[in-house]
Amino acid sequence: MNRLQRRWRDFEIRVQKSTRVQNVLRRLFSAYVNFAFRTIRWERIGFESYEADIARGIPRVLCCWHERLIFTPYLRDWTDHRLTVMASGHADARIASANLVERGIGLIELETSGNKAGALREAVMALRAGGSVGITVDGPFGPARKAKPGALVVAGLAGVQAAPCTYAVSRSIRLGTWDRFVVPLPWSRGVLAVGDGITPPRRMTDAESDAACARLGALIDDLTARCESRLRKD
Repeated sequence: MNRLQRRWRDFEIRVQKSTRVQNVLRRLFSAYVNFAFRTIRWERIGFESYEADIARGIPRVLCCWHERLIFTPYLRDWTDHRLTVMASGHADARIASANLVERGIGLIELETSGNKAGALREAVMALRAGGSVGITVDGPFGPARKAKPGALVVAGLAGVQAAPCTYAVSRSIRLGTWDRFVVPLPWSRGVLAVGDGITPPRRMTDAESDAACARLGALIDDLTARCESRLRKD
């Protein structure tokens, strides 16, 4: 690490430790996301099956890539159906998590290291109580667009679908982060989508888990491609 990199890292640490700076960043993030969402002309696809499940009291584990987590809270109005999101407890992640809380969405914080069994139990309890759970299946540190088994474990224990969700917009920028995070631009056209997923067994071998992770990742990719295709057709 050279001198410039060390200085930048020291600056990042000071920002992360500053409550005042973190609160400002949270407000700015929430304000921008809300503004962008309101100005984008949205189309929703694939919700019929999910809404039918909700009407029957059947929740899902909603799975997306970390790069497209920004509009997961906006998939629908959650006042009639509880959504709880599993999110990293890292300072940077809490900037985005604040927007979830403002929208009345539940939050389960994941430790960036150590045992995550407690958080997984909370997620299963949330599903058994009738609410859906949202998980970025390649987060919080990647590798990008490679699903990890946590969502499948939770879905299997609760006996519900691990289902893809995603969005696409006509205008966005990509950040230089590990996941090339998508930042939608205002006054774009957008597509929000939920798809049918897989209901994994309570127990899987390592090979079965790897295959299920690959299948789940493919479902998210296919649904994202479908959203982008709809934008190109308009």
